Amino acid sequence: MSGNAIPRRRLFQLGAATVGASLALPAPALAGGHPTTPKITRVNGLPVPRSWKAVPFDLNRVALAPSIFTEKRDRILAYARAYSTDRILSNFRTAAGLDNLGAQPPGGWDDATGNLRGHYSGHLLSMYAQAWAGSGEAVFKEKLDAIVTGLKQCQDAWAEQVGDPGTPPPPATWAGGGLALNGDGQYVGLPDATVDGLTAATIVIRLRIDELRTWSRAFDFGTGTTVNMFLTIDTGAGPRFAITTSGSGGEQRIQSTTRLPVGSWTTIAVTMDGRAGTLYVDGVVAGTNPAMTLTPAALGAPKNNWIGRSQYGDAGLKAVVDEFHLFDRVLSADEISSQSGNLVAYHFDETGGTTVADSSGRNWDAAVVTGAGGAPGPSHAGFLAAYPETQFIQLEQYVTYPAIWAPYYTCHKIMRGLLDAHTLGGNQVALEVARGMGEWVHSRLSKLPREQLDRMWALYIAGEYGGMNEVMADLAALTGNRTFLTTAGYFDNTGLLADCAANTDTLDGRHANQHIPQFLGYLRMFEQGAGDRYRTAAANFYDMVVPHRTYSHGGTGQGEVFRGRDVIAGTIVGTTNAESCAAYNMLKVARNLFSLTPDGRYFDYYEKTLVNQILASRRDTDSSTDPLVTYMVPVGPGSRRGYGNTGTCCGGTGLENHTKYQDTIYFRSARNDALYVNLYIPSALRWTEQRVTVTQSGDYPRSPSSTLTISGNARFDLRLRVPSWARSGFTVKVNGKRLAVRVSKDGYAGIQRHWRNRDTVEILFPYRLHTESAIDDPTLQSLLYGPLTLVAKSDSTQTLPLPADLADVRPGDRPLTFTSGGLTFEPFLTGDTAAYHTYLRRA
Repeated sequence: MSGNAIPRRRLFQLGAATVGASLALPAPALAGGHPTTPKITRVNGLPVPRSWKAVPFDLNRVALAPSIFTEKRDRILAYARAYSTDRILSNFRTAAGLDNLGAQPPGGWDDATGNLRGHYSGHLLSMYAQAWAGSGEAVFKEKLDAIVTGLKQCQDAWAEQVGDPGTPPPPATWAGGGLALNGDGQYVGLPDATVDGLTAATIVIRLRIDELRTWSRAFDFGTGTTVNMFLTIDTGAGPRFAITTSGSGGEQRIQSTTRLPVGSWTTIAVTMDGRAGTLYVDGVVAGTNPAMTLTPAALGAPKNNWIGRSQYGDAGLKAVVDEFHLFDRVLSADEISSQSGNLVAYHFDETGGTTVADSSGRNWDAAVVTGAGGAPGPSHAGFLAAYPETQFIQLEQYVTYPAIWAPYYTCHKIMRGLLDAHTLGGNQVALEVARGMGEWVHSRLSKLPREQLDRMWALYIAGEYGGMNEVMADLAALTGNRTFLTTAGYFDNTGLLADCAANTDTLDGRHANQHIPQFLGYLRMFEQGAGDRYRTAAANFYDMVVPHRTYSHGGTGQGEVFRGRDVIAGTIVGTTNAESCAAYNMLKVARNLFSLTPDGRYFDYYEKTLVNQILASRRDTDSSTDPLVTYMVPVGPGSRRGYGNTGTCCGGTGLENHTKYQDTIYFRSARNDALYVNLYIPSALRWTEQRVTVTQSGDYPRSPSSTLTISGNARFDLRLRVPSWARSGFTVKVNGKRLAVRVSKDGYAGIQRHWRNRDTVEILFPYRLHTESAIDDPTLQSLLYGPLTLVAKSDSTQTLPLPADLADVRPGDRPLTFTSGGLTFEPFLTGDTAAYHTYLRRA
């Protein structure tokens, strides 16, 4: 057996695997090989829309053969096998008043108190559904069913509390010249990207301390106890500033031995520039660190940006806060007392509400989190979440992030996981739970006027709803209840939807992953008959992102935000490019658009993103306790990838990315008379409608060839994607005889014949070195080898040179590596933490 062969036992296992009674297999082809009108109307458990011209195959009909894809997948499956279902259910059980059995929640943003808890559990549910459908391993089905059972118990417990109004949280207190934080759960949350990418900074806070609580934070920015920077008002000896990327043991500190006063106004400032740091108290130097090399840029993209709250759970700040300023440079002592922040400037001169206005000109308003209050009972028996209904109520009152954090986004992840458990795992209870949630969503949103919905969805982060329109459309398709399609329409982001339908590009400055899933939902709504404008808007949106906002590794966005059209070179600085979630969702949009309009250009993008950003997003090391996936996949000079991300959004999509590689390799025509081979990933397809198995062998993308072997007899058109980078030299041999290749307008080479058992198709798509230029700066280029983006390994943070003549780039001593001018180039997909350069300067 060759190294890429699929064991017969695995094929039989896959053939026997079922994804539920709703997925009845189609009638077989007639003896002559001509397909009958297929009786199957579903793929992966969902009805196939009539508008689809190309249809993917069920996950359990495609088995991966050994390759880099199985290496990445198997590392995630090891994590999945070891994960505790009680941990997944912990927050849900606690919120519903049930015993959580002492299980710790997943952590990260899905911790015991966070405003996004429950979202990561939804991703885990989808991961298990995909793992079961793709592998047939009983352990994944057992875990999947246990989670669904637990969620149903929680939903039932919530149903018993319907109508209990609870008690409201205490209001924010604006008095004494500022905001009075009570030290009991109250704090101020700043926007996500407040300190992203800063290599020099000055932070100034003016406050009146009411109680000198040890380790209480004046501010704390970070992503937990490992990566953060904070100013504590007292360590027992005085205030301390610290910044670290490796926990408390790696802190770079500035310690003062002068205790801060209680009951009088104090101005504290910190400056840092990557060489030294200084702590000021009332304009006087209170401490220095001449070897402070870390700056806010080292924190990556911290989401927990707080005034008055600690990443460690230390005592809350009890003080009146009067000023907070952030600058992108080091200020002198005189400037600290006289200037207003150019990045953030909060004067805390409001008289009510929970919004703190930013006067810097960036309009980065902050939000006051006032505490939880007494949790209300749900308004409808279908409610299910890992926290009470409070966040949804507050969203309708336009409360801003981070006082609330994307409640409908979290709802989407849970519902998506439940629908995957049903459609991929055959769990009927999962559909019942999701239906109840959908009925609850409808009961809330159907009462709200369009103007209120528009204002809610326009709120930054708070109004992010993921793909709620997608799951509601899917729920309509699964249940036949068109009310759910109406509910999907409540999530129309009307302004952007209209712009995209009119092909007006207004993406600049919009949160990328807040909006990408909306367009997948619009496609699903179109497929359910909601109207052509949804399809038009989604197709136009895709074309605004690809290629106009796409890096050479397939990713998009800087600091989670879409930047200007055709601005690539202008956005590669810093470490916050290409959020992994954005790539995950863009791939879904491309895949869905292909089903409607089979065109190889969608898979040129899909391939670029899959074999570069997605493969690179899982570290090449084993762990059953850490997913080791990326949040950002930066492209700036000297960038490094950070792996881990338990409990984050990208930690969740990262679990799914690597358990569904087989879902897009093959598509069939709606009439079952053509097979699209979109990706040359080693695998085997059971095409039951044609009574054939198609086995693909090779080592793509490590090698530039693939061989298809047909088992069975059938007539169909074999359509082979000809990648845009392989139009020259793409060759095909059938049973050893070379064919003349004609590439159609859709980017595929077709071979129409009656296929016989053991027919072989050899495909060669030779790799060559070529470059991709930044749209806004043709001299800034990435080096590629076939589909593989190559990176130069170097710690330098200056843009490095690329030879004018690519002949000067020579093969290295390892496969797929090259050398030039003392630099070593390696494929982007290598999952390590070494520094690299994606773009270089070519004369």
